[in-house]
Amino acid sequence: MSNHSSAQNTSFFQPDRAPFAQGQHNQFAQFTAAASHGYQPRPQMSATTTTSAVVPRPTDTPSQTNKLFPPPDITVAAYLSQLDKQQYIKPLPPQPFNLEKVKDFKFVTADSLVLETREIYDKVSDTFQWEMCLSESDRCIKFIQEKCAKKRVFLVTSGGLGHIIIPAVHDLPQVYAIYIYCGTMEFHLPLQSKYSKVRVVCSHDDQYLIPQLAVDVAQANIDWGDALVAKGDRATAKEKFEKALTNLEQYAKKPDPTMIAQVKAKLEQCK
Repeated sequence: MSNHSSAQNTSFFQPDRAPFAQGQHNQFAQFTAAASHGYQPRPQMSATTTTSAVVPRPTDTPSQTNKLFPPPDITVAAYLSQLDKQQYIKPLPPQPFNLEKVKDFKFVTADSLVLETREIYDKVSDTFQWEMCLSESDRCIKFIQEKCAKKRVFLVTSGGLGHIIIPAVHDLPQVYAIYIYCGTMEFHLPLQSKYSKVRVVCSHDDQYLIPQLAVDVAQANIDWGDALVAKGDRATAKEKFEKALTNLEQYAKKPDPTMIAQVKAKLEQCK
């Protein structure tokens, strides 16, 4: 994919990027040197913490943006208030895991700047091999369509790129969950009401995105573990349930106690 092609597709939809913490520029250089078709990092730095303030609108946001995107059904403040008032973070409904058709999970980011220096994403996903699409919307779409047919895909995208990528991949059966990390939430909230697989839209990943991702990865592991138990592979199923419990207890922040109890019961059955 040429840079020229990518630029054509994102003329108005440039990524909404969270600012780097001070002192991270060398880390960014390290990761942009990684292979374009896979993420093979050097030993990672400790996880950093993003600013608790809402990320300001990028100065290069086009003045006509408010004409390109319809207004959200609710304001950003009302949406965040709904998230904050949740008693617990809700998982996706259980989905049958066909062991013949689904072989693994795949974690994809359309804007790698979001998580290049964040070790927490690797811990929650249980892999450092994220597909880093480097803001190339066409390559991201093609990768999900052609390389992930036998995966459960978790996609993290910026708001701007999301308007290009989400309509193209949302209805694919391999796409499990989508997360929008942006600095201009007011322009991208409509994506959640329009596309059911969009799990959260936020400008603060520590508070909203990462906990939701942790719960969704936990549920996906539960689905996988249940399928393995049905097959008689309790040893591997135990590994999936253990990962689910780790995510719920360490990264979810507001997990459903009932969900935790169910996972512990499944682990007992695997002994």
